[in-house]
Amino acid sequence: MRTTAIIIFTIFTFCNLFGQSKNVLYGERDLKSTAENIYIDKDGTLYPSFNISDRSLEACNASLKEFYLKNPSIFLEISKIYNCSFNRYSKENGLVLNDSIISKFINQLNKKNINTTAFFIHGFRKSFKSANGDYDSPTDYSILNEAYTKYSAANSAIVNVYWDALYDCCFSSNSKKNKAMFLLFEEAQQNAEKTAVTLNKILIKTKSQTVDIVTHSLGAKVAVYSLLDVNDKGIKTPSNKVNLFLIAPAISPELISDNYLKRNSNFDLNNSDNYSLSIVYNEKDFALKKKDDKLGLFGPGPYKYGNTTLGCNYNDGCEKLKNYFKSNLPKSKIILYNLTSAVEKCHHVRCYCSNENLKAIFIDKNKSVGSDNSAAN
Repeated sequence: MRTTAIIIFTIFTFCNLFGQSKNVLYGERDLKSTAENIYIDKDGTLYPSFNISDRSLEACNASLKEFYLKNPSIFLEISKIYNCSFNRYSKENGLVLNDSIISKFINQLNKKNINTTAFFIHGFRKSFKSANGDYDSPTDYSILNEAYTKYSAANSAIVNVYWDALYDCCFSSNSKKNKAMFLLFEEAQQNAEKTAVTLNKILIKTKSQTVDIVTHSLGAKVAVYSLLDVNDKGIKTPSNKVNLFLIAPAISPELISDNYLKRNSNFDLNNSDNYSLSIVYNEKDFALKKKDDKLGLFGPGPYKYGNTTLGCNYNDGCEKLKNYFKSNLPKSKIILYNLTSAVEKCHHVRCYCSNENLKAIFIDKNKSVGSDNSAAN
């Protein structure tokens, strides 16, 4: 009997460890938290202020749209919270609910009547709850918050953007397991773009004079797609002053250079630029180089499974981007921060934030165009 129980427990544990969803679920978050957080699923749908079991979300492929479809009565209950008068679920009604959640959030944010709103965006493979010894997204945000508030003079409202950046354990010396992780990273690119659609709707309604956006790793793609009309769909873009801080960005330089002026706003770009760009790079960041962290010889490299060349300055991508700005975007500000010697091979937020590494990036944000647009550490 005891042996049978042990076997059942072992099977149950195995299934929980290896059969769990690769998606990051936020249904069971703390709804009483006073922090200005937004939670977005893999489709770019905002989580409502309503407890939904993670197990039920997992059964719906981590999609709120599918959950609403399978649970129309709950959909109607949630809709009432956001003053939506529906009598059934439909795709169109789901979109209206999402826009209503956005409106309620942005109205509460704008009521603060504060000069600066800061949005933090985490990167790839970030669990919401502690798992396998990895740093989870709330921990990363706590670290970023401390660095930002310590060095930024602005009295800011801070919004943590939680998105489904996928999660699986773990990087190893096993090439087959690592390939699965690279494929997961490739899939996360799509989630980043869908997240950006919703974030864009929030950013263009943010009324604070200045918007600071601080990203880590693949969070850079979320930010760029939310601030620029990359796909030429005519989306509106912010007219506020925007300071974009890309820490170890897991994107290509071309994503910025090819799209930096693709904007549809009330700001007159003929005379000046309301965006400023700060890039923190590390030439030894093994995760961005997609090489092993010992010898740096094995792995697909930064071009495959999603271009990550900017954050590791591969083939001098950062310097080339800076020169492109000088030649083609003279009214736009770009500042580079080389943290190679300070951070070494590490890719974690804690490494980039330690030892006052980010002090200059937040202090320099008020530099004008034409001042020295590079920095070394």
